[in-house]
Amino acid sequence: ENQRFEKLSASNQFNFKLVPPPRGLIVDRNGEVLASNRPNFRLMVVRDHSHDHEETLKVLADFVPIDDAKHRRLAREIARSPRRVPVSVMEDMSWEQFSAINVRAPELKGVTADMGEVRVYPHGGAFAHVIGYVAKVNREDLTATGPNSDPILLHPGFRIGRQGIEKAFDLELRGKPGAQKVEVDANGREVRHDPEGDIRAVPGQEIQLTLDVDVQNRALEAFGDEAGAAVVMDVRNGDILCMVSAPSFDANRFVRGLTGVEYRALANYERRPLLDKAMSGTYPP
Repeated sequence: ENQRFEKLSASNQFNFKLVPPPRGLIVDRNGEVLASNRPNFRLMVVRDHSHDHEETLKVLADFVPIDDAKHRRLAREIARSPRRVPVSVMEDMSWEQFSAINVRAPELKGVTADMGEVRVYPHGGAFAHVIGYVAKVNREDLTATGPNSDPILLHPGFRIGRQGIEKAFDLELRGKPGAQKVEVDANGREVRHDPEGDIRAVPGQEIQLTLDVDVQNRALEAFGDEAGAAVVMDVRNGDILCMVSAPSFDANRFVRGLTGVEYRALANYERRPLLDKAMSGTYPP
């Protein structure tokens, strides 16, 4: 039964690791980029019965900032995660942190430091409400069927739209995941990468809006520190050229993840920067 066992051996020898696709760009009416992606060095740990993840976190704390509160949170996340599903320990590592961990990779069981992509908003707060932002997938986002049942949603590098255009066109912006072909040992641990067997990810669609960067930025400047909203429409065709809510916030901070203190500062500010006043505010005519 040589052929049958050869097939079984091959299926045991190679695995495919899901790779998130590049999220589609969002551009204004003239092609100016409002949302794109940039490289991101990240650190991940997978749950495995063969090593102590508590001890692993203590070792990693020598190279990246992990205080006691973060240590406890990560330990809970790793314990709850499915076996061999990575948990993100840190995003946006510096090159020094990334290289220090990669040099020690052979002795750090279950630890992976790699390069992915993270969402970036070049105009900061100017389009925060209308474009929205992306964030990690919560348990409530997962479904038994449909697009939100895709295994790629469990990947720590995957993000979904939370507000605005990012949320409204989330499925179009997602793209299709790819995969890396890796050789594994009998316990499923990765031994080496086989680039020739990789499956390329398909980037998400580009979404072009009727908004104009210059008009939007000028409107935000006009508000200064005041609170309010401005919408500019081309009455000839209904194009929305500007949709500003002031004061705004930097959506890039939400992609990285806000601390409790940072979020409370935004939420409790009397001029309510988190409220989309253009869409949700009610004012006398």
